[in-house]
Amino acid sequence: MKINLTRYSRTFAIACMTLLTITLSTTSAAGEAEKFIAKLKTHYQNTLPIKAFSLNYHFLNKQYREVEYWDYQTPNRVMSQRMIEIDLVKKHFSDSDILYSPGGLVNDRTQFQNDTQSHYYETNGSFLGKRYFNRGMGNFDRIIPYILMNVDFLAVRPLLEESNIEGNISLHQDKESGNTTLTHNDSGSDDVSVIEYEFRNNPLQLLSINNKSTSANYVYDDYQTTRGITFARSVHSNPEGALEPGYIKFIDQFEVIEQVDPAKLQLPQGYGPEIPKSDGILVSKEIAADLYLVTASSAWRNSLFKVNGDKIMLFGGSGYPALAKKTIKLISEQFPKKKITSVYVTHPHGYAIDGLKVYAEQGIEILADEYSIAAIKAYAGFADDIDKFKFQTIAHEQVIDGAHFYVLENLHSKRQSFVHFKDSEIIFQADFLHIAFDNTIAKVIPNYTRTFIDFVRSKQLKFKRIVGNYQNNNISVEVMNKTYDALM
Repeated sequence: MKINLTRYSRTFAIACMTLLTITLSTTSAAGEAEKFIAKLKTHYQNTLPIKAFSLNYHFLNKQYREVEYWDYQTPNRVMSQRMIEIDLVKKHFSDSDILYSPGGLVNDRTQFQNDTQSHYYETNGSFLGKRYFNRGMGNFDRIIPYILMNVDFLAVRPLLEESNIEGNISLHQDKESGNTTLTHNDSGSDDVSVIEYEFRNNPLQLLSINNKSTSANYVYDDYQTTRGITFARSVHSNPEGALEPGYIKFIDQFEVIEQVDPAKLQLPQGYGPEIPKSDGILVSKEIAADLYLVTASSAWRNSLFKVNGDKIMLFGGSGYPALAKKTIKLISEQFPKKKITSVYVTHPHGYAIDGLKVYAEQGIEILADEYSIAAIKAYAGFADDIDKFKFQTIAHEQVIDGAHFYVLENLHSKRQSFVHFKDSEIIFQADFLHIAFDNTIAKVIPNYTRTFIDFVRSKQLKFKRIVGNYQNNNISVEVMNKTYDALM
Protein backbone atom coordinates (compact mmCIF):
# COMPACT_ATOMS: atom_id res chain seq x y z
CA MET A 1 0.00 0.00 0.00
CA LYS A 2 1.40 3.39 -1.00
CA ILE A 3 1.10 6.35 1.35
CA ASN A 4 0.95 9.88 -0.05
CA LEU A 5 3.50 11.49 2.26
CA THR A 6 2.90 14.97 0.87
CA ARG A 7 -0.82 14.71 1.52
CA TYR A 8 -0.17 13.11 4.94
CA SER A 9 2.26 15.87 5.90
CA ARG A 10 -0.20 18.54 4.82
CA THR A 11 -3.00 16.94 6.87
CA PHE A 12 -0.72 16.60 9.90
CA ALA A 13 0.32 20.25 9.60
CA ILE A 14 -3.28 21.42 9.40
CA ALA A 15 -4.16 19.34 12.47
CA CYS A 16 -1.28 20.84 14.42
CA MET A 17 -2.29 24.36 13.42
CA THR A 18 -5.90 23.65 14.42
CA LEU A 19 -4.79 22.28 17.81
CA LEU A 20 -2.57 25.33 18.32
CA THR A 21 -5.43 27.65 17.39
CA ILE A 22 -7.79 25.89 19.81
CA THR A 23 -5.16 26.05 22.56
CA LEU A 24 -4.52 29.74 22.00
CA SER A 25 -8.28 30.43 21.82
CA THR A 26 -8.91 28.54 25.08
CA THR A 27 -6.05 30.33 26.82
CA SER A 28 -7.30 33.67 25.57
CA ALA A 29 -10.88 32.91 26.65
CA ALA A 30 -9.68 31.81 30.07
CA GLY A 31 -7.75 35.05 30.43
CA GLU A 32 -10.78 37.07 29.39
CA ALA A 33 -12.90 35.18 31.93
CA GLU A 34 -10.48 36.11 34.73
CA LYS A 35 -10.59 39.76 33.67
CA PHE A 36 -14.38 39.75 33.58
CA ILE A 37 -14.66 38.09 37.00
CA ALA A 38 -12.36 40.77 38.38
CA LYS A 39 -14.63 43.37 36.80
CA LEU A 40 -17.67 41.75 38.44
CA LYS A 41 -15.99 41.73 41.85
CA THR A 42 -15.36 45.45 41.55
CA HIS A 43 -18.93 46.05 40.39
CA TYR A 44 -20.46 44.07 43.28
CA GLN A 45 -17.90 45.03 45.93
CA ASN A 46 -20.36 46.97 48.11
CA THR A 47 -22.72 43.94 48.30
CA LEU A 48 -20.06 41.34 49.17
CA PRO A 49 -20.05 42.15 52.92
CA ILE A 50 -23.82 41.52 53.16
CA LYS A 51 -24.35 38.43 55.33
CA ALA A 52 -27.84 39.04 56.78
CA PHE A 53 -30.81 40.66 55.07
CA SER A 54 -34.59 40.82 54.77
CA LEU A 55 -36.36 40.44 51.44
CA ASN A 56 -40.01 41.14 50.65
CA TYR A 57 -41.54 40.50 47.26
CA HIS A 58 -44.88 39.75 45.68
CA PHE A 59 -45.40 37.51 42.69
CA LEU A 60 -47.87 36.10 40.23
CA ASN A 61 -47.70 32.35 40.50
CA LYS A 62 -48.44 30.00 37.65
CA GLN A 63 -46.04 27.25 38.64
CA TYR A 64 -47.75 24.55 40.76
CA ARG A 65 -51.10 26.22 40.03
CA GLU A 66 -51.47 25.21 36.38
CA VAL A 67 -53.97 22.49 37.22
CA GLU A 68 -55.84 24.46 39.87
CA TYR A 69 -57.48 27.08 37.66
CA TRP A 70 -61.03 28.15 38.43
CA ASP A 71 -61.74 27.43 34.76
CA TYR A 72 -59.25 25.37 32.78
CA GLN A 73 -60.36 27.22 29.63
CA THR A 74 -59.38 30.64 31.05
CA PRO A 75 -56.11 30.13 32.97
CA ASN A 76 -55.25 32.62 35.67
CA ARG A 77 -52.30 33.35 37.94
CA VAL A 78 -52.33 33.34 41.73
CA MET A 79 -51.22 36.44 43.62
CA SER A 80 -48.76 35.72 46.42
CA GLN A 81 -46.47 37.51 48.87
CA ARG A 82 -43.24 36.43 50.52
CA MET A 83 -41.35 37.93 53.47
CA ILE A 84 -37.95 36.49 54.39
CA GLU A 85 -35.14 37.17 56.83
CA ILE A 86 -31.85 35.29 56.34
CA ASP A 87 -28.53 35.11 58.18
CA LEU A 88 -26.08 33.38 55.84
CA VAL A 89 -23.41 32.95 58.53
CA LYS A 90 -25.53 31.55 61.37
CA LYS A 91 -27.79 29.67 58.92
CA HIS A 92 -30.88 31.19 60.49
CA PHE A 93 -33.94 32.10 58.46
CA SER A 94 -37.62 32.95 58.74
CA ASP A 95 -39.74 32.56 55.60
CA SER A 96 -43.43 33.51 55.41
CA ASP A 97 -45.47 33.32 52.23
CA ILE A 98 -49.13 34.02 51.61
CA LEU A 99 -50.97 32.55 48.63
CA TYR A 100 -54.27 34.15 47.67
CA SER A 101 -56.25 31.57 45.74
CA PRO A 102 -59.56 31.97 43.87
CA GLY A 103 -62.57 32.12 46.15
CA GLY A 104 -60.78 33.79 49.04
CA LEU A 105 -58.63 30.91 50.28
CA VAL A 106 -55.63 32.28 52.20
CA ASN A 107 -52.82 29.78 52.53
CA ASP A 108 -50.12 31.38 54.68
CA ARG A 109 -47.15 29.28 55.68
CA THR A 110 -44.13 30.03 57.81
CA GLN A 111 -40.93 28.08 58.20
CA PHE A 112 -37.86 28.91 60.22
CA GLN A 113 -34.54 27.49 61.31
CA ASN A 114 -32.52 28.45 64.38
CA ASP A 115 -29.54 26.69 65.96
CA THR A 116 -31.52 23.62 67.03
CA GLN A 117 -34.96 23.68 65.35
CA SER A 118 -36.40 23.85 61.86
CA HIS A 119 -40.20 23.97 61.82
CA TYR A 120 -43.06 24.67 59.40
CA TYR A 121 -46.49 25.94 60.49
CA GLU A 122 -49.49 27.99 59.36
CA THR A 123 -50.82 31.27 60.66
CA ASN A 124 -54.31 31.00 59.18
CA GLY A 125 -54.63 27.30 59.98
CA SER A 126 -56.60 26.19 56.92
CA PHE A 127 -54.76 22.89 56.53
CA LEU A 128 -52.45 22.22 59.48
CA GLY A 129 -54.39 23.98 62.24
CA LYS A 130 -52.09 24.41 65.24
CA ARG A 131 -49.93 21.44 64.38
CA TYR A 132 -46.52 21.83 62.76
CA PHE A 133 -43.92 19.94 60.76
CA ASN A 134 -40.33 19.29 61.78
CA ARG A 135 -38.38 20.12 58.59
CA GLY A 136 -34.95 18.96 59.81
CA MET A 137 -31.77 20.96 60.20
CA GLY A 138 -30.91 20.58 56.51
CA ASN A 139 -33.81 22.81 55.52
CA PHE A 140 -31.63 25.93 55.28
CA ASP A 141 -29.46 24.33 52.61
CA ARG A 142 -32.54 23.08 50.73
CA ILE A 143 -34.51 26.34 50.73
CA ILE A 144 -32.09 29.26 50.76
CA PRO A 145 -30.28 28.65 47.41
CA TYR A 146 -33.64 29.14 45.67
CA ILE A 147 -34.33 32.32 47.62
CA LEU A 148 -30.93 33.80 46.74
CA MET A 149 -31.75 33.49 43.04
CA ASN A 150 -34.26 36.33 43.45
CA VAL A 151 -31.54 38.91 44.14
CA ASP A 152 -29.11 39.38 41.26
CA PHE A 153 -26.03 40.24 43.32
CA LEU A 154 -26.60 37.19 45.54
CA ALA A 155 -27.32 34.92 42.58
CA VAL A 156 -23.89 35.64 41.04
CA ARG A 157 -21.89 34.85 44.19
CA PRO A 158 -20.98 31.30 43.02
CA LEU A 159 -19.14 32.97 40.13
CA LEU A 160 -17.32 35.40 42.40
CA GLU A 161 -16.38 32.64 44.85
CA GLU A 162 -14.95 30.28 42.19
CA SER A 163 -11.26 29.62 42.92
CA ASN A 164 -10.47 27.82 39.64
CA ILE A 165 -11.66 30.37 37.11
CA GLU A 166 -9.46 29.05 34.29
CA GLY A 167 -10.68 25.49 34.78
CA ASN A 168 -14.37 26.06 35.48
CA ILE A 169 -15.47 29.30 33.77
CA SER A 170 -15.53 30.10 30.08
CA LEU A 171 -16.47 33.39 28.41
CA HIS A 172 -18.38 34.12 25.21
CA GLN A 173 -18.86 37.59 23.74
CA ASP A 174 -21.93 38.05 21.55
CA LYS A 175 -20.89 40.45 18.78
CA GLU A 176 -24.44 41.28 17.76
CA SER A 177 -25.85 42.18 21.20
CA GLY A 178 -22.58 43.06 22.87
CA ASN A 179 -23.57 40.93 25.86
CA THR A 180 -21.17 38.65 27.72
CA THR A 181 -22.02 35.10 28.76
CA LEU A 182 -20.06 33.22 31.40
CA THR A 183 -20.51 29.45 31.53
CA HIS A 184 -19.74 28.05 34.97
CA ASN A 185 -19.12 24.36 35.56
CA ASP A 186 -20.01 24.49 39.23
CA SER A 187 -18.32 21.55 40.93
CA GLY A 188 -18.87 23.03 44.38
CA SER A 189 -22.47 21.82 44.58
CA ASP A 190 -23.52 18.29 45.46
CA ASP A 191 -24.17 17.63 41.77
CA VAL A 192 -21.95 19.21 39.13
CA SER A 193 -24.06 21.79 37.30
CA VAL A 194 -23.55 23.90 34.19
CA ILE A 195 -24.88 27.44 34.60
CA GLU A 196 -24.87 30.30 32.09
CA TYR A 197 -24.80 33.91 33.31
CA GLU A 198 -25.57 36.58 30.71
CA PHE A 199 -24.50 40.17 31.42
CA ARG A 200 -25.14 43.48 29.74
CA ASN A 201 -21.85 45.35 29.48
CA ASN A 202 -22.98 48.97 29.52
CA PRO A 203 -24.19 49.43 32.16
CA LEU A 204 -22.92 46.21 33.73
CA GLN A 205 -26.04 44.25 34.78
CA LEU A 206 -27.01 40.62 35.12
CA LEU A 207 -29.64 39.84 32.46
CA SER A 208 -30.32 36.15 32.96
CA ILE A 209 -29.21 32.88 34.53
CA ASN A 210 -29.82 29.58 32.78
CA ASN A 211 -29.11 26.36 34.65
CA LYS A 212 -28.43 23.90 31.84
CA SER A 213 -28.53 20.94 34.22
CA THR A 214 -32.04 21.60 35.56
CA SER A 215 -33.53 23.76 32.74
CA ALA A 216 -34.28 26.46 35.32
CA ASN A 217 -33.98 30.01 34.03
CA TYR A 218 -34.21 33.48 35.57
CA VAL A 219 -34.53 36.85 33.82
CA TYR A 220 -33.63 40.06 35.69
CA ASP A 221 -34.88 43.56 34.82
CA ASP A 222 -35.94 46.97 36.17
CA TYR A 223 -32.70 47.83 37.96
CA GLN A 224 -33.03 50.49 40.66
CA THR A 225 -30.80 51.86 43.40
CA THR A 226 -31.96 52.02 47.02
CA ARG A 227 -29.71 53.08 49.89
CA GLY A 228 -26.66 52.72 47.69
CA ILE A 229 -27.47 49.17 46.54
CA THR A 230 -28.47 48.56 42.93
CA PHE A 231 -30.50 45.44 42.16
CA ALA A 232 -33.14 44.12 39.76
CA ARG A 233 -36.69 44.76 40.98
CA SER A 234 -38.26 42.37 38.47
CA VAL A 235 -37.41 38.66 38.24
CA HIS A 236 -39.13 36.18 35.93
CA SER A 237 -38.36 32.57 36.61
CA ASN A 238 -39.34 29.12 35.51
CA PRO A 239 -37.92 25.96 37.11
CA GLU A 240 -38.72 23.86 34.05
CA GLY A 241 -37.42 26.05 31.25
CA ALA A 242 -40.76 26.78 29.55
CA LEU A 243 -40.98 29.90 27.41
CA GLU A 244 -43.68 31.38 29.64
CA PRO A 245 -42.46 32.16 33.18
CA GLY A 246 -43.86 30.18 36.09
CA TYR A 247 -43.29 33.09 38.46
CA ILE A 248 -43.36 36.83 37.80
CA LYS A 249 -41.76 38.47 40.83
CA PHE A 250 -41.51 42.08 41.97
CA ILE A 251 -39.04 42.96 44.71
CA ASP A 252 -40.71 45.33 47.18
CA GLN A 253 -37.95 45.75 49.75
CA PHE A 254 -34.41 44.67 50.46
CA GLU A 255 -32.82 45.59 53.80
CA VAL A 256 -29.46 44.78 55.35
CA ILE A 257 -30.03 43.56 58.93
CA GLU A 258 -27.83 42.50 61.85
CA GLN A 259 -29.68 39.25 62.55
CA VAL A 260 -32.97 37.46 62.01
CA ASP A 261 -35.59 38.68 64.46
CA PRO A 262 -35.40 36.17 67.37
CA ALA A 263 -39.20 36.25 67.75
CA LYS A 264 -39.49 34.79 64.24
CA LEU A 265 -37.22 31.87 65.09
CA GLN A 266 -39.67 30.04 67.35
CA LEU A 267 -43.15 28.57 67.24
CA PRO A 268 -45.95 30.92 68.35
CA GLN A 269 -47.51 30.17 71.71
CA GLY A 270 -50.20 27.50 71.64
CA TYR A 271 -48.84 25.54 68.69
CA GLY A 272 -48.47 21.78 68.75
CA PRO A 273 -48.20 18.88 68.64
CA GLU A 274 -45.68 18.05 65.92
CA ILE A 275 -47.18 16.20 62.97
CA PRO A 276 -45.69 12.69 62.87
CA LYS A 277 -44.46 11.18 59.65
CA SER A 278 -47.07 9.10 57.92
CA ASP A 279 -46.51 5.37 57.79
CA GLY A 280 -48.09 5.41 54.32
CA ILE A 281 -50.11 2.29 55.08
CA LEU A 282 -53.73 2.47 53.93
CA VAL A 283 -56.42 0.90 56.08
CA SER A 284 -60.16 0.66 55.62
CA LYS A 285 -62.85 0.88 58.27
CA GLU A 286 -66.57 0.43 57.93
CA ILE A 287 -68.20 3.67 59.12
CA ALA A 288 -71.76 2.82 58.03
CA ALA A 289 -73.53 -0.13 56.45
CA ASP A 290 -71.51 -1.11 53.34
CA LEU A 291 -69.64 2.21 53.45
CA TYR A 292 -65.89 2.17 54.17
CA LEU A 293 -63.35 4.89 54.93
CA VAL A 294 -59.85 4.44 53.44
CA THR A 295 -57.05 6.46 55.04
CA ALA A 296 -53.49 6.32 56.40
CA SER A 297 -52.19 7.33 59.83
CA SER A 298 -51.65 10.93 58.69
CA ALA A 299 -55.15 11.26 57.12
CA TRP A 300 -53.73 13.60 54.46
CA ARG A 301 -55.81 11.74 51.89
CA ASN A 302 -59.12 10.08 52.58
CA SER A 303 -61.51 8.20 50.33
CA LEU A 304 -64.70 6.18 50.69
CA PHE A 305 -65.98 3.12 48.93
CA LYS A 306 -69.50 1.77 48.86
CA VAL A 307 -70.29 -1.91 48.37
CA ASN A 308 -73.33 -2.57 46.18
CA GLY A 309 -73.70 -6.33 45.83
CA ASP A 310 -70.69 -7.54 43.86
CA LYS A 311 -69.81 -4.00 42.70
CA ILE A 312 -67.85 -1.26 44.47
CA MET A 313 -68.09 2.50 43.95
CA LEU A 314 -64.98 4.46 45.00
CA PHE A 315 -65.12 8.11 46.04
CA GLY A 316 -61.79 9.96 45.86
CA GLY A 317 -58.62 7.89 45.83
CA SER A 318 -57.39 9.28 42.48
CA GLY A 319 -55.06 11.99 43.75
CA TYR A 320 -51.88 10.46 42.34
CA PRO A 321 -50.89 7.14 40.72
CA ALA A 322 -49.24 5.54 43.77
CA LEU A 323 -52.32 6.27 45.89
CA ALA A 324 -54.61 4.84 43.23
CA LYS A 325 -52.60 1.60 43.07
CA LYS A 326 -52.51 1.23 46.85
CA THR A 327 -56.26 1.90 47.11
CA ILE A 328 -57.13 -0.67 44.45
CA LYS A 329 -54.86 -3.24 46.12
CA LEU A 330 -56.40 -2.65 49.56
CA ILE A 331 -59.96 -3.00 48.31
CA SER A 332 -59.14 -6.05 46.18
CA GLU A 333 -57.56 -7.82 49.14
CA GLN A 334 -60.50 -6.99 51.41
CA PHE A 335 -63.14 -7.95 48.84
CA PRO A 336 -61.46 -10.34 46.38
CA LYS A 337 -64.76 -11.45 44.84
CA LYS A 338 -66.06 -7.93 44.23
CA LYS A 339 -65.07 -5.50 41.49
CA ILE A 340 -64.41 -1.75 41.54
CA THR A 341 -66.65 -0.47 38.76
CA SER A 342 -66.40 3.31 39.19
CA VAL A 343 -64.33 6.06 40.78
CA TYR A 344 -65.86 9.45 41.59
CA VAL A 345 -64.06 12.79 41.09
CA THR A 346 -65.33 15.95 42.82
CA HIS A 347 -63.56 18.49 40.56
CA PRO A 348 -60.76 18.49 37.97
CA HIS A 349 -57.80 20.03 39.83
CA GLY A 350 -54.58 18.12 39.34
CA TYR A 351 -54.26 16.87 42.91
CA ALA A 352 -57.69 15.24 42.55
CA ILE A 353 -57.23 13.56 39.16
CA ASP A 354 -53.53 12.69 38.67
CA GLY A 355 -54.16 9.03 39.47
CA LEU A 356 -57.10 8.47 37.12
CA LYS A 357 -54.98 6.78 34.47
CA VAL A 358 -54.47 3.84 36.85
CA TYR A 359 -58.24 3.29 37.00
CA ALA A 360 -58.69 3.84 33.27
CA GLU A 361 -56.15 1.10 32.52
CA GLN A 362 -58.32 -1.33 34.48
CA GLY A 363 -61.51 -0.29 32.71
CA ILE A 364 -62.92 1.44 35.78
CA GLU A 365 -65.48 4.10 34.90
CA ILE A 366 -64.95 7.70 35.99
CA LEU A 367 -67.92 9.51 37.55
CA ALA A 368 -67.81 13.29 37.23
CA ASP A 369 -69.92 16.25 36.13
CA GLU A 370 -69.88 17.42 32.52
CA TYR A 371 -67.43 20.29 33.09
CA SER A 372 -64.99 18.11 35.04
CA ILE A 373 -65.03 15.45 32.33
CA ALA A 374 -64.16 18.07 29.70
CA ALA A 375 -61.29 19.30 31.90
CA ILE A 376 -60.00 15.75 32.44
CA LYS A 377 -60.01 15.19 28.69
CA ALA A 378 -57.97 18.38 28.24
CA TYR A 379 -55.46 17.47 30.98
CA ALA A 380 -51.99 17.32 29.43
CA GLY A 381 -50.91 14.35 31.52
CA PHE A 382 -53.59 12.14 29.94
CA ALA A 383 -53.07 13.20 26.31
CA ASP A 384 -51.57 9.87 25.18
CA ASP A 385 -54.05 7.67 27.04
CA ILE A 386 -57.36 9.53 27.05
CA ASP A 387 -58.91 6.99 24.65
CA LYS A 388 -58.69 4.42 27.46
CA PHE A 389 -60.88 6.52 29.76
CA LYS A 390 -64.54 5.63 30.25
CA PHE A 391 -66.83 8.29 31.71
CA GLN A 392 -70.27 8.50 33.22
CA THR A 393 -71.63 12.02 33.51
CA ILE A 394 -73.33 12.85 36.78
CA ALA A 395 -75.99 15.53 36.89
CA HIS A 396 -77.04 17.77 39.75
CA GLU A 397 -79.28 15.89 42.23
CA GLN A 398 -78.71 12.56 40.44
CA VAL A 399 -78.90 9.40 42.56
CA ILE A 400 -76.76 6.34 41.73
CA ASP A 401 -76.95 3.25 43.94
CA GLY A 402 -77.89 5.26 47.02
CA ALA A 403 -75.33 8.04 46.44
CA HIS A 404 -76.92 11.49 45.98
CA PHE A 405 -74.75 13.81 43.86
CA TYR A 406 -74.88 17.61 43.96
CA VAL A 407 -73.01 19.80 41.48
CA LEU A 408 -72.39 23.42 42.52
CA GLU A 409 -70.98 26.45 40.76
CA ASN A 410 -68.49 28.09 43.09
CA LEU A 411 -65.26 30.06 43.12
CA HIS A 412 -62.89 27.17 43.87
CA SER A 413 -63.66 25.36 40.65
CA LYS A 414 -66.18 26.34 37.99
CA ARG A 415 -68.04 23.14 38.75
CA GLN A 416 -67.48 21.15 41.92
CA SER A 417 -69.62 18.37 43.35
CA PHE A 418 -70.10 16.42 46.54
CA VAL A 419 -72.00 13.28 47.47
CA HIS A 420 -74.52 12.67 50.26
CA PHE A 421 -75.19 9.16 51.51
CA LYS A 422 -78.70 9.77 52.75
CA ASP A 423 -79.22 6.47 54.56
CA SER A 424 -75.84 6.68 56.33
CA GLU A 425 -76.10 10.45 56.99
CA ILE A 426 -72.56 10.98 55.70
CA ILE A 427 -71.23 13.56 53.22
CA PHE A 428 -68.06 13.17 51.15
CA GLN A 429 -66.53 16.42 49.85
CA ALA A 430 -63.22 17.91 48.75
CA ASP A 431 -62.18 21.56 49.18
CA PHE A 432 -65.56 23.02 50.07
CA LEU A 433 -64.49 22.77 53.70
CA HIS A 434 -60.86 23.25 54.72
CA ILE A 435 -60.88 21.87 58.26
CA ALA A 436 -57.59 20.87 59.85
CA PHE A 437 -57.17 17.50 61.54
CA ASP A 438 -57.37 19.15 64.98
CA ASN A 439 -60.63 20.99 64.09
CA THR A 440 -58.98 24.42 64.23
CA ILE A 441 -61.24 27.06 62.66
CA ALA A 442 -59.23 29.16 60.20
CA LYS A 443 -59.08 32.93 60.68
CA VAL A 444 -60.01 33.56 57.03
CA ILE A 445 -62.67 31.34 55.44
CA PRO A 446 -63.09 31.17 51.63
CA ASN A 447 -66.46 32.20 50.25
CA TYR A 448 -67.07 28.85 48.54
CA THR A 449 -67.30 27.35 52.03
CA ARG A 450 -70.36 29.55 52.54
CA THR A 451 -71.72 28.33 49.19
CA PHE A 452 -71.45 24.73 50.36
CA ILE A 453 -72.92 25.22 53.84
CA ASP A 454 -75.78 27.39 52.55
CA PHE A 455 -76.65 24.66 50.06
CA VAL A 456 -76.53 21.85 52.63
CA ARG A 457 -78.81 23.87 54.91
CA SER A 458 -81.20 24.86 52.12
CA LYS A 459 -81.62 21.21 51.13
CA GLN A 460 -81.88 20.20 54.80
CA LEU A 461 -79.40 17.39 54.20
CA LYS A 462 -79.13 15.36 57.36
CA PHE A 463 -75.64 14.23 58.27
CA LYS A 464 -73.67 13.09 61.28
CA ARG A 465 -70.25 13.20 59.66
CA ILE A 466 -68.49 14.94 56.76
CA VAL A 467 -65.54 13.04 55.29
CA GLY A 468 -63.02 15.40 53.75
CA ASN A 469 -60.96 14.11 50.85
CA TYR A 470 -58.02 15.87 52.56
CA GLN A 471 -56.98 16.18 56.22
CA ASN A 472 -60.12 15.83 58.34
CA ASN A 473 -62.33 12.80 57.70
CA ASN A 474 -64.66 13.31 60.65
CA ILE A 475 -66.07 16.84 60.49
CA SER A 476 -69.06 17.24 62.79
CA VAL A 477 -72.16 19.41 62.42
CA GLU A 478 -70.84 21.54 65.28
CA VAL A 479 -67.50 22.21 63.55
CA MET A 480 -69.27 23.06 60.29
CA ASN A 481 -71.48 25.53 62.12
CA LYS A 482 -68.49 27.13 63.86
CA THR A 483 -66.82 27.51 60.50
CA TYR A 484 -69.86 29.25 59.10
CA ASP A 485 -70.04 31.57 62.10
CA ALA A 486 -66.39 32.55 61.48
CA LEU A 487 -67.50 33.88 58.09
CA MET A 488 -69.80 36.41 59.70
